[in-house]
Amino acid sequence: MKFQILLILVFCCECLSAQLPKTDLYMFTLLNNGEKISLREPVYLSGFNPDGYNNQPNFINPQEVYITSNFHDSNFTDFMKLDILNEKYYRITATDSISEYSPTSRAAAGYFSAVRVEKDGATQSLWLYPNDHSNSGRRIFKDVGNVGYHCWMSEEEVALFLVDDPMKLAIGNVESGIVSNIMDNIGRCFQQNADGDLMFVHKINDDIWYIKSYNIEDRKATIITQTRPNSEDFVMLSDGTILMAEGSKLFSIHPNNDTFWNEVADFAQYKIHKITRLAASRNKLILVNSKDVD
Repeated sequence: MKFQILLILVFCCECLSAQLPKTDLYMFTLLNNGEKISLREPVYLSGFNPDGYNNQPNFINPQEVYITSNFHDSNFTDFMKLDILNEKYYRITATDSISEYSPTSRAAAGYFSAVRVEKDGATQSLWLYPNDHSNSGRRIFKDVGNVGYHCWMSEEEVALFLVDDPMKLAIGNVESGIVSNIMDNIGRCFQQNADGDLMFVHKINDDIWYIKSYNIEDRKATIITQTRPNSEDFVMLSDGTILMAEGSKLFSIHPNNDTFWNEVADFAQYKIHKITRLAASRNKLILVNSKDVD
């Protein structure tokens, strides 16, 4: 089954115990000349599961995307691989756990990682899987059972979003097994910038949220910019531009060049009203649209 190409105009500049929300995936060709961002050639990626959960896209390479989907079981999730070049999709996990989330490229070649909900339905652990499916993977940090999201900073160090009250940022070392708490009240989105620093959202209070960078070596956090109101998902482009959505609109900011967020596109007329997660690779941008809106 091929992806559906949308015949529309060119655009220019979860709680695990609850029912899974209905989400769709859309991909655009992204053009960025340093002054203007344009989005073209929209493609609907989740036609194979139109009323299901299709979320957490992650580019494993420029032509392949891993997503979390309940395509094979409406109540539980596995991972699907979307082959963008050949317009095909494949199931890549079928584990005996309840669900898996957040498929993520690992710094070490040949592996990807994921958050796995164990059979008890409560433990959320970090697992490492070989890309070639030569074995069933292994659990990392066996004493940590509240992992929500993660981002590899190097082959040994990984940033962890720990589900707690409040939510915590921690850095884990897979060689030593040590997990160090860094900061409270963080958002779920992690990115790594060109300098190797972690980019994340720090929620100061209900109204003030900042995108910050964190340098693992000197253990220093630096404010980059304030987020869009109540938005915590963002993605970084290769030139340092940050994209963030608010409702149906997509915004951009380059920390070195811009003072304010600039509107890139409004997708409301195409029934895309609540953009959440974003993923980018080279000239491709994928956005997640939540269909569970008022």
